[in-house]
Amino acid sequence: MTRLKAEREITDMIENIEEKFLMESAPGAVTTFNGKEYSYFGGTSYYELHKNEQVINSAIAALKKYGITSSSSRSSYGTTQLLLDVEQEAAQYFNCEDAVYLASGFLTDMAAVQAFINKNMFDIVFIDEISHYSNDYASKLSGKPVYKFSHLDYNDLETKIAKYLPPNKKPLIISDGIFPIHGRIAPADKYAAIANKYNGLVWLDEAHALGIIGEKGRGTFEHFGMQSTNLFFGGTFSKAFGGFGGIIPGEKSFIKEIRNNQIQSGATPVPSAAAAASLTGMRLLKSNPQFRIKLWENAKRLKAGLRQLGIEADETHVPIAAWTMKSKSEMEKLQKELLKKNIVIQFIQYVGAGDSGALRIVVFSTHTAEQIDNLISELKRII
Repeated sequence: MTRLKAEREITDMIENIEEKFLMESAPGAVTTFNGKEYSYFGGTSYYELHKNEQVINSAIAALKKYGITSSSSRSSYGTTQLLLDVEQEAAQYFNCEDAVYLASGFLTDMAAVQAFINKNMFDIVFIDEISHYSNDYASKLSGKPVYKFSHLDYNDLETKIAKYLPPNKKPLIISDGIFPIHGRIAPADKYAAIANKYNGLVWLDEAHALGIIGEKGRGTFEHFGMQSTNLFFGGTFSKAFGGFGGIIPGEKSFIKEIRNNQIQSGATPVPSAAAAASLTGMRLLKSNPQFRIKLWENAKRLKAGLRQLGIEADETHVPIAAWTMKSKSEMEKLQKELLKKNIVIQFIQYVGAGDSGALRIVVFSTHTAEQIDNLISELKRII
C-alpha cells in the first residue's frame, strides 16, 4: 500500500468513526461513547493520566496563571518558567544534559533531522519501510537521498548501506522505537552496531516507548541498556504522560541547535495547561514505578490470553497487540460483535496495518483482570 493511499484510507476511516462514535469522557479503561460506557481497549492513555486529578488540577492552575498560551514564539517573549520546568524535568527524567519542548510530537522528527543537517552529521537516510509518517516526512524534507529497508530487518539495513553509501559518507538510520500497530520493538542494538561501523547515527521516534519500556521508562535505548553520542531520540507527552507536545532530550550542543532552528524558534509554544499536564505526568511516572509494573503485568495477561486463542502476540512489556483476519469485513464484524458486549477495540487502517487493516488492542495499567479476561472470553466466543 502506498503512503498516499494509506493516508486517504485513514481520512475515510476517521470520517466513518466520527459518524459512529463520539467520545464523551476522558479516555480510560472505562470510556463513554455516545452516552454509553464501554471497556475501552483503544487509544494510548496508558496510565489514564489524561484524567488524573493531579494532572488536571495542575493544568487548571497553569491556565489561570499563564493564560491559554504565551502567545509569542520562544525566540521573542514566549518563554515561561513553566516551559523551562518541563525541559528541566525531562532532562532529569531521561538522564540527559538538556531537553527541548516542541509544539507537537510530530515535529520532533523534523526538528532533529534539521539539526543533524545543520551540524553536517549525515549524508544519506536509511529508514524502516513502515516508519511513522512523521519520520517519513522528515526524511523526505531533509533533501538527502533516502533508502528504505525491510521492516525491523537489520540485515537488509546493512545490505542497503553497503550498496548505497558512498565511501566517506555517513548514514542516518531512522526508525520508530515501538511501532504503533503491532507494538514491535525496533532492534536498536543492532542498528547502533551498524551505525558505529559506518560512522553514522540512529534516530528513534519514541512516541509509544517513552514512559513504557526501559527500567525507568526512558524508552527503547534504555530497554537495550544503550547510551552513546550517536544515538538520538524524541517523543511525545500526549500518550503515556497525559500531556501534550514533543520532547527531545540530549546533549546540550544538540539541543541548542534545535532551539535555534525554525521549528522551535518560529512556533508558538505548547498551551500552558498542556505544559503543566506534561510536567505533572512526568513527575507522577517518575515517583510511581508501580504504574509501569502494573502496565507490564496487564500486557502479559492480555498477550497470554491472545496466544491461547491462536493469535500471535509477543512476550514484551509493550501493551499493544494486533492481528489480521481474512478480510476487512470479517474484522469489522468482530469489532461490532464486541461493541454489543460493551467492549471497544480498534479496527485500524494505518501505516503498518497492511492493505486490509488490522484489529488492534491496547491495554492500560488501569484495566482490571476481570476486564481483560472478559475481553479474551468474548473473543473466544466470536473467533
